[in-house]
Amino acid sequence: MTSAGLIPKGSTCALNFALMHRNSAIFNNPSTFWPSRWENPTAEMKNAFQPFSLGGQNCIGQALAQAEIHAIIARICSEFELSVEGEGTTGSEITIEELAEVRLKARKV
Repeated sequence: MTSAGLIPKGSTCALNFALMHRNSAIFNNPSTFWPSRWENPTAEMKNAFQPFSLGGQNCIGQALAQAEIHAIIARICSEFELSVEGEGTTGSEITIEELAEVRLKARKV
């Protein structure tokens, strides 16, 4: 970088999305599995979460993946009753390490 903070022409730049998604300045307890954090996300949270990349070179399968996710989740929720069993189920937050012990149990309705 130059002293003016500009990136010289021809430089290669990379952004680590995994680190962006765990930025403690944006996300409270970023290593905790806490889905309810997305009930009222801030603008910073929305901007930092980019699972399909950005710009003209982003994932070409993004629209298809999102459509499939919505269809599959709707079908699962309409055909099964889901419950969580295993360690870490007593509180509203589960850490990443605890997820290895947690299982989602599905019962056909």
